[in-house]
Amino acid sequence: MENLELNLLASTLRTEHWEKIKNFITPQMFPKEWRSIAQAITEAHLKYDNIELLDAKTVHAVHGMMFPAMPDSKGDEANELITSLCSVPEMDDNLAYDYAKKFWQRSMAKQIGEKAVQFWVGDDENAFSDIAKLMDRVTNNSMEGHETFTIVHESFDELIESSNKPPEFLFGIPSMEEHLPGMNRADFGVIFARPEVGKTSFCAHLVAQYLAQGKKVHYWANEELAKKVKLRITTAFFDIDKYTLLENRHDYKSTYDDVIGNNLVVIDSVGTDITEINSFTTLNKPDVIFIDQLDKVKIGGDFGRGDERLKELYVMGRELGKRNDCLVWAVSQANYEAHQREIIDFSMMDNSRTGKAGEADVILGIGKGLGVDDNTRFLTISKNKVNGWHGTAHAFLNIATGKYYV
Repeated sequence: MENLELNLLASTLRTEHWEKIKNFITPQMFPKEWRSIAQAITEAHLKYDNIELLDAKTVHAVHGMMFPAMPDSKGDEANELITSLCSVPEMDDNLAYDYAKKFWQRSMAKQIGEKAVQFWVGDDENAFSDIAKLMDRVTNNSMEGHETFTIVHESFDELIESSNKPPEFLFGIPSMEEHLPGMNRADFGVIFARPEVGKTSFCAHLVAQYLAQGKKVHYWANEELAKKVKLRITTAFFDIDKYTLLENRHDYKSTYDDVIGNNLVVIDSVGTDITEINSFTTLNKPDVIFIDQLDKVKIGGDFGRGDERLKELYVMGRELGKRNDCLVWAVSQANYEAHQREIIDFSMMDNSRTGKAGEADVILGIGKGLGVDDNTRFLTISKNKVNGWHGTAHAFLNIATGKYYV
């Protein structure tokens, strides 16, 4: 038994210190012969919360109740270890916490090494994604972060201040920003419309807006040819048509390289699985992701109906943003009910009336009415968990540049 494990486990006998580290130091982190004792200490704290310092008698008793069938030889060994554990001199609280932090770091290093070996021998193709997550936790000292949850520690003042912060990702359309100024990290938005109304152009407009804000954007294109999407984003960024861009390419190349070249990744993703998108996102850390179209992305599992598959896909789309601290925009089709309609709501999304919509923070439908000016678009927010506003903003689409304006 190394001195680090011994001193750390001894420090957990004191309730005050155990409370500080219980969420990131687990019994499974200790050497095999000590795990049952660590479990007994945890159980004793949960059962006898009025005891400030566990003694050997209490730990012996709880250990015996938890592991009554333990062989005599193993039981004698455990009892000896408990006795020696309880004889370790008490440490200063700050020193004990430093021991816990160092122990946690070593445990994370072990997990990273094991994941690397799994990838090396071919047992886990997604190991790099897991390694990236583990590395992030170590780098950021996120000791209470786990695969499925992270404890929120913000104080009252911090919570209030965070709610008053302006949105990080703006729309760049004043008629929209008047009601819904923008989006934030971990938000999940859905953009939908009928074919040829302007979904991809709206995405190109938003990407251009985010690039102008200095954001790193990933665009997964599984419908339109990816290089065409990238060109549309470029014309929207410079707000010029492709012919002008071609004639004056030397005037724009430097800015293209510095801004678009360094911050935009467009991926031709026909046949891509959602787990691949998650792995790529974890490794490359974009600020914003567009998935055009999310409905066409593959997902593992057996689903009795198409809407069940879509619901699970959109659940994973939401988790993609939360796990990677980025904004996610999914693009989807509208069904025939939305054809030649100015105002369309999420009930008109293709293949799912509720399953897909239930996961989104914001749903934006792009409408275009019969007989209305070809450039006029109606941007309807039919779901809004960001600030609660629902309604329609008017805008115009410059078809040649892919830029929306008012």
